[in-house]
Amino acid sequence: MNEQQLAKKPQLSYTKDQVELVKSQIAPEATVDELKLFLYQAQRTGLDALSRQIYCIHRNVKTQNGWSKKMTIQTSIDGFRVIAERSGNYGGQSEPTLTFKESGEVESCKITVFKFRGDIRYEAATSVVYFDEYVQRDKEGKPMGLWMRMPIVMIQKVCEAVCLRRAFPQDLSGLYTGDEMAQSDDKPAYIKTHDNLDDLELAIDLCISTNELAELYTLNQELATKDVTKLFTKKKQTL
Repeated sequence: MNEQQLAKKPQLSYTKDQVELVKSQIAPEATVDELKLFLYQAQRTGLDALSRQIYCIHRNVKTQNGWSKKMTIQTSIDGFRVIAERSGNYGGQSEPTLTFKESGEVESCKITVFKFRGDIRYEAATSVVYFDEYVQRDKEGKPMGLWMRMPIVMIQKVCEAVCLRRAFPQDLSGLYTGDEMAQSDDKPAYIKTHDNLDDLELAIDLCISTNELAELYTLNQELATKDVTKLFTKKKQTL
């Protein structure tokens, strides 16, 4: 990365108080090493954790010894695009190429990401992703939420994220979008029944999709007072 590219990238640093704030509000379940990794990723990508540009998500993962919590670092597709633009050599991408099943359901999406080497624009990466590998389905096997209402938009966003990560591995390695993780059976640790309003309000803020928000609401209807319902509604408008 040359001096001009470095100038475009925000030089993030956190004070001791800000680190404590990240620990308590953004990454409350992170271990010391996980917190260091999360802050490193935030600084490396130039995304501000305190502005919710980058998220620390803990999901319950089944292992040989039972269930444990694993951290994933996530952002939105807009965050990926910002990082690519800041690189200084992003050359855009192709129009998505879609295939469809006989039933009419989306089957796959293909995207190519371009970069510049001097004045030469070249294909940096091409990715193909399959709808069945990422779609979030209900118990009857039907697509849920945005995957039902906007299947083409959703699979295009996932394909773009996968391709951008391949094209910019140094900047995006280890970073995922919420759309890529939505199909996981392993739920984020904050999607659960909470026993107090403070924890529930934090969980609402941490939700990164309308599906997560709806599930959180269902699990916490006993705490869903009028004021809390307003928080759910306000958060939904931002997703």
